[in-house]
Amino acid sequence: MGLAFSDAKMFWEAKQAGAAFESTLTIGHQKLLLHPPEVKYFQKIVDSQKDLSCRVLRDYQFGDYSDDFLREFLGVTSLSILDNSPYEGANLIHDLNEPVPENLWNRFDVVIDAGSLEHVFNFPVAISSLMHMVKVGGKAFITTPANNLCGHGFYQFSPELMFRIFSEQNGFRLDRIELLPARFPKVELAPMRVGYAVTDPAIIGERVEIVSKNPIMMTIEATKTQDSVALSSSPPQQSDYEAVWAQGGELTPAPYKAKLKAIVRRLPHFLHMRIKGYYHRSRCSFSNSAFYRRRRF
Repeated sequence: MGLAFSDAKMFWEAKQAGAAFESTLTIGHQKLLLHPPEVKYFQKIVDSQKDLSCRVLRDYQFGDYSDDFLREFLGVTSLSILDNSPYEGANLIHDLNEPVPENLWNRFDVVIDAGSLEHVFNFPVAISSLMHMVKVGGKAFITTPANNLCGHGFYQFSPELMFRIFSEQNGFRLDRIELLPARFPKVELAPMRVGYAVTDPAIIGERVEIVSKNPIMMTIEATKTQDSVALSSSPPQQSDYEAVWAQGGELTPAPYKAKLKAIVRRLPHFLHMRIKGYYHRSRCSFSNSAFYRRRRF
């Protein structure tokens, strides 16, 4: 488990926008995974801020625990670490397969998970606990596998799931959701320099899918707006199914799409299938601007 450059930069941007980090909880003891140019990036920020000191950057070694960085750079005054075992120095011992006790609800300005949720079998309970532990007005930050890391944990997650979980109904506003292509299966071994903001499938009325050669991580930033986490009583539904159910059948395509489909259906079967396959593959790529918006870190 560790915080990459994309995570640290997301935290800094949130702090600059007014987020409080005084009371922070990390799920697992997070290491700091910054490559030399990334250390220089944050050192320049420190040098430009008169009231900011981050001595840890001067002696930083790749893979050091992030505690001092969180305290010095983000102003964390109370850092808690939750884990299923004390072997890495956690001060809150709890198995996230079980609901957290209510004395941890609404307790933290920020809850950070950067590599635990995919390893918890009872994911709905775990994510609900994470959401409960955030104060109203506080932030949840999550980084988790999205694609091509099958076997790393129990699960890989889709943006659709996070859009449906961090909803107004559950007392959250989703501020950021991005997919980050990595170079290697051990994603921390090389910098991730590009992210793709994801469009909510409910807005465009279709599934937002991705097919990729490389591993893809997903980062989420969400703000708790009210204390109304309702995952157990009202589980999320996939948006395209909800739209079909509401209409009582499949959605009617635009007229030009209906005509194009009719033409393709009249082609020989193998050609019909190939055209549909290549079209779908092109839609499931980062070049699809209806689904993804690219930015460099």
